Amino acid sequence: MNDINAKLVNVSDKKKRKEIIKSREKELKKEFTDKLTNLSIYQGKVLMKLIYRETGNNCYEIIDEYKGFISAAFWQGVAVLFGSNLKQTYEAKGKDLEMEKM
Repeated sequence: MNDINAKLVNVSDKKKRKEIIKSREKELKKEFTDKLTNLSIYQGKVLMKLIYRETGNNCYEIIDEYKGFISAAFWQGVAVLFGSNLKQTYEAKGKDLEMEKM
């Protein structure tokens, strides 16, 4: 993810930025779609917490930054339908202490 961030920081042209994001998104979908579609809801929630732990951003913020507010709001709605929340955080010394021990 750092490579794309480094490329995007140096790109001031919005069109070029979108091309880079779209290209990287295509690569990531090809690599991870099968693995992610087979996750249970619980596993998806754990993955979102781990993403927050590693990046410092929740999934909603990441989607909002790269895909825009409308897309982030849509996926937040889908997450809520399945009993989750893209805006969840990771509390290493609180409710997520068990995951931290693993």
